[in-house]
Order: sequence, then C-alpha cells, then structure tokens
Amino acid sequence: MFTRLLYLLILCVAGGVPAMAAPAAEPVLLFGATGQLGSEIARELVAAGHPVTAFVRAGSDRSRLGDLPVQFVVGDLLAQDDVTRALAGARYRIVIDASARGGAADDFYPRAMRHIVTAARAHGAPRMLLHGSVGAGENMALFPQAPFGRMAATLAAKGEAEKILEDSGLDWAIIRNGILMPAGTPATGKAVLSADQRLMRSVTRADLARLTVECLAAEDCFGHVWHAVDESLPFPDRYR
Repeated sequence: MFTRLLYLLILCVAGGVPAMAAPAAEPVLLFGATGQLGSEIARELVAAGHPVTAFVRAGSDRSRLGDLPVQFVVGDLLAQDDVTRALAGARYRIVIDASARGGAADDFYPRAMRHIVTAARAHGAPRMLLHGSVGAGENMALFPQAPFGRMAATLAAKGEAEKILEDSGLDWAIIRNGILMPAGTPATGKAVLSADQRLMRSVTRADLARLTVECLAAEDCFGHVWHAVDESLPFPDRYR
C-alpha cells in the first residue's frame, strides 16, 4: 500500500493521477524476453494474466522462461521482415521492448526501434513500453559526475531510439533504470517511477518488472519518460 501511495504522489507532482481502473489483461509481445530483465517482466505479466509471446533469436537460451506458459516467435530484431511477421501473427495491443546488447556502440538500438515502430503501426499495436537507461540521449548532460566512459556511445544510441519512439505516433512510455542490482536480487517492493529525470538510483530487475505491469494499468503512465527509483537501496554518493 505504501508503495502504491508513493507512486501516486510522484505522478501527482508530475501533473496527473493515473486512471487506476485496470484494463483487461491484453496479449503482449515482449522483445528481450530471454534476458535477465525481460524474463522477470515475462513472469510478472503472466502472473497478472497477460498472454505473453516472446520474440527470441534462433538458438537463444530460453531457460529463464522454462516454467512460464509463454508462446515464442523466432526472429532477429535487426531484420524488418522478422519483426513485421511477429506483429502480423496476432492482434497485440501492447509491445514491450526490454532488449539489450552489451556494448552496442553501433546503431542496434535505433535500428531495432525503427523496425518495431514500423511493424506496430502497420499491424495495430498502438501501445508500447520501452525499457531504457538513465543517461540516454540528452539526459546524459544531467549527470556530469557519471563515469559513462565507453557507455557514452551506447547511451547516445539509446537516446536516438527513445526519440524514434516518442515521434512514432504510438501511445508510448519509457522506463529508464540507473544502477541495476545484481541479477537475482529480491524485489524490495519500494521502487517507484519518478518524473524527475535528474535521479540516478539503484533498482532491482524484479521491481522493474512490477513497475512495468503497473504502468500498463495506469493510463497516465503513458506519454512520459520515467526514472525507476528505490531509495531503500544503496547508491553512490555522487548521485545525491
């Protein structure tokens, strides 16, 4: 209850209280489903009653999803035909992108986003939620104390992907994470979404998954960029 009230308070400060009437659990197409964050999101979606289809690469390790009743579609995010085929295969109303590519200093993120947006527009999936990173694009300038180093190019690419989504005409939401706790760290239940884009805080993947499903049920979560914040977890003093 405390987490929910704090979440509402933050949204009020941002300019609006979300409509909390939960919609029917609609089918979701999930990109990045086999990853550490994506698999947590898949688990939370299934628990909330959403039918989940995971977009996976051929030969990808599906073990994190092994016990979940999810469907699979095989393809490559960098192949427009594969992404289009995935969106054309069912009437998805919701698309979630939790894909990641370690050290992607190339155009992976904007290319993948262009493919998803093109297919979503063509096949009637109007709502999309993107998991991104604190420091993406212009947000990097708010953290001069951050040792981004070689990550700077990747964050620039992620910022470009965010802009593509924002300009897409889809109903979008972006949830950025700052400092991810080690994989498997239990949820605290205290993470919230903040409209304050100056915040760099720690968060668990399990809490990010919970926040994802809560965002889907809150109309006013869309049209905004959020930073995931958990003040109960430690974070470096330089971000205070």
